[in-house]
Amino acid sequence: MPRLDDPSISGGIVLYRRIPPDGDRVQWDENGQPTPSSQNFRDKDDELSAYMAHECSPQTALAGHEGFGLVQFTAQDVREACGAAFILCRDQDDPANGHILICGKVTGGMAAKLKRKATWVPGCWPNRAQT
Repeated sequence: MPRLDDPSISGGIVLYRRIPPDGDRVQWDENGQPTPSSQNFRDKDDELSAYMAHECSPQTALAGHEGFGLVQFTAQDVREACGAAFILCRDQDDPANGHILICGKVTGGMAAKLKRKATWVPGCWPNRAQT
């Protein structure tokens, strides 16, 4: 079934995206502050998974993903960074908890823009990998 853009997923709607704790996904600065890498905003299948915050708690978004962190950004951030060719739609295979897909080929520049817009959900940093 083709994916269709849902214009109701727009503006200031806050979206959550899980961030794995892996070293190539999160960098830690000298003050112990994590930064998600741009890699978190690209997907080989051109479908980024996210959750609408008004339909999903941070704990629900992280359930079953021990050690992961959670970032937030808005639907407007996605639409501005990625352009009109992208669609945001509910995931028909997993409609519970406001699960959505951001569909389209994310370039390195787009991923960098999303990374800059993303902020950590309070209390939802990833576990720091032990080296």
